Amino acid sequence: MMVIEKAVGPDAELLRSAAVSAFLDDKRYRPAARGFEGPPGHDSIEAHTRWIDMHDYFKCVVDGIIVGGCIVRSHTDYCELFGIFLHESCMGKGIGSTLLHEVMKLYPKDTQWLLETPDYAVRNHRFYERNGFIRAGKSKPDPGSGYGFITYRYKRDSNCH
Repeated sequence: MMVIEKAVGPDAELLRSAAVSAFLDDKRYRPAARGFEGPPGHDSIEAHTRWIDMHDYFKCVVDGIIVGGCIVRSHTDYCELFGIFLHESCMGKGIGSTLLHEVMKLYPKDTQWLLETPDYAVRNHRFYERNGFIRAGKSKPDPGSGYGFITYRYKRDSNCH
C-alpha cells in the first residue's frame, strides 16, 4: 500500500537515503567535467530538514517504508516541482507517476507546473514526458559543470479537478 504524507523533521534521514539511491544511476550519464554530486543538498540531512521546514515536502511511504519524496514550491500563479525522487528499488513500477499525480491533485487551483532537470538526465526526461510535461526551454551548458538544464511545463485544464 502506498501513502503520501507531509514529511516531518524526523523523516529527513530516510528521505536523504532514498534521494542518494535515486540519483546513483545518473552518474553514468553525467558529463565528466566534474565528479558526480547529484542535485545540491540531496545527500545532506540538513538540506532535507530545511526543505521540510520551508516547502511542501511530501514523503512516499510503501508498505510502511519511506521510499521517496516530492518537494513543491507554490508560487502565485504556478507550482514548481522542486524535486521528486524514488529509491532505485522502486523505480519502473509506476510508483513515481502515482506520487507525482497524487501530489499535483493536492493543488487543484494550480493549473500550471514548472520544473528543471539536467540535460543529461534522459531517464528524467522520459518520466516527465510520459506524465504530460512538455519541454519549454533549454539552457546552454555551464562551462564549470559541462551540462545545462531543460525546463518542463505542465498545464492542466482548469475545468479538471
